[in-house]
Amino acid sequence: MRRMLVSRISRRVLAEHHIALSDSAGRNQGEKKEEGHVGIIYTGLNVEKSVRRCTALLRQLTHDSDNSQPSDTRDIRWPEVTIEGHTDAQFAYIREHLELALLSPVLSCC
Repeated sequence: MRRMLVSRISRRVLAEHHIALSDSAGRNQGEKKEEGHVGIIYTGLNVEKSVRRCTALLRQLTHDSDNSQPSDTRDIRWPEVTIEGHTDAQFAYIREHLELALLSPVLSCC
């Protein structure tokens, strides 16, 4: 099962990357090229920005006034997120995959 899932995810990533590269190659020369991307890979991914984006998304999801949610999920008080270390570090990575890894433990428990 694990091997099948890894294979499926790998094919999906390759297909998305191919489509993104094809789209960027098909653009007109006059159009501004989006900086920091090679296909779906961010070549200068800033982890601090991704963590802050995920934190803001979680807070927004739990503080929206959606009456369909039980009141206990709307009133969650999130702890303060402190980011330490090399906050200006950047590396090549697929942003969506990093953010899914950051969000999935929290979203799966709710």
